[in-house]
Amino acid sequence: MTKGLIFDIQRFSLNDGPGIRTTVFFKGCGLRCAWCHNPESIASYQQLSYDPTRCDGCQKCMVAVGGKGISILNQKAVVDMDIHDRTLELVGVCPQNCFRVLGDEKTVDEIVNVVLKDLDYYRESHGGVTFSGGEALNQWPFIESVAKKLKEHGLHLTLDISGYDPARYLNYTTDLIDLYLLDLKTSSDMVYQKYIRQILDPKQTLNTLKKASRPVILRCPLIPDINDDPGYFDLLANLVDEYDNIIETNLLPYHKLRKNQNFKLYNDRQFFTEPDSTRKEIWVKEIRDRKIRNVWMENKEISL
Repeated sequence: MTKGLIFDIQRFSLNDGPGIRTTVFFKGCGLRCAWCHNPESIASYQQLSYDPTRCDGCQKCMVAVGGKGISILNQKAVVDMDIHDRTLELVGVCPQNCFRVLGDEKTVDEIVNVVLKDLDYYRESHGGVTFSGGEALNQWPFIESVAKKLKEHGLHLTLDISGYDPARYLNYTTDLIDLYLLDLKTSSDMVYQKYIRQILDPKQTLNTLKKASRPVILRCPLIPDINDDPGYFDLLANLVDEYDNIIETNLLPYHKLRKNQNFKLYNDRQFFTEPDSTRKEIWVKEIRDRKIRNVWMENKEISL
């Protein structure tokens, strides 16, 4: 694989592993989480996005497609993104820059060159590079080439994974990846089926990483009344007890993230209730009652 499909490269990231990091976000994901904060990362190809807030109703996009799938309402273009999901030429048509392409093909050297700009920061902060997504694991053959070049500079590498690995790439990553961020989405098959559309067993992933002596940070997205039931915290406690390579757990309270861009959605995106301080206190109590070690929420460790 000579190029990777990227949807963002974020320098000076502080929440995707130790120290100062560059996080490379890869496009393409096999899951359909209803609460996904990066739904533009799901499709595994370049997509068109449209920002109606920039539109002045000039109609040039509508003319360019002969009126198919684009109309004007209240001096704004209304774009059917199911029709124009891949009409990338509209980017060059709009004088207001309402359109852009989600996903950029990058070579190994292009990514490495961006990463190495901050080499001194990684070394001073004991940071490095995190591969995220989407599901970065889907593009492992490309990431492997990037990782080998970064290892020539002694960089710490982290892989952010969901546990969904239909191509069975995980076994091939452990010689190069230093740390794994693993999602723990729910303890309920019903929630998996309704909100994610795949049932995952975190123990399959953890068994592979324990055998390879690879450390893991569990990441726990918590959505009130969806996945924050006692069974979730029971599962978390059992996993931390069973797998000594779990070095930390991060509770990630759900928050709504709305974006101006319109694009073809592949998940049944929903907006849920954000947790208040009372709900977060309940979570803290669940952790303390089970004496789960080394759990963090909002950059604070939960004391036992």
